[in-house]
Amino acid sequence: MNNVFLSIEDIYAALHNGEFDEPLTLARALDRLSNAAWDEVEELYQSSLLIR
Repeated sequence: MNNVFLSIEDIYAALHNGEFDEPLTLARALDRLSNAAWDEVEELYQSSLLIR
């Protein structure tokens, strides 16, 4: 399974277990997840963006 999807599962489990007691901690985790997702998109579609 893709690392981004595994990270989503980890964040969901941590949220469900009450590990994010501060909004800033949750925001940081979601920001890291967002950045990882964008990196994955850039990696997957880089070759298609170069075709003209």
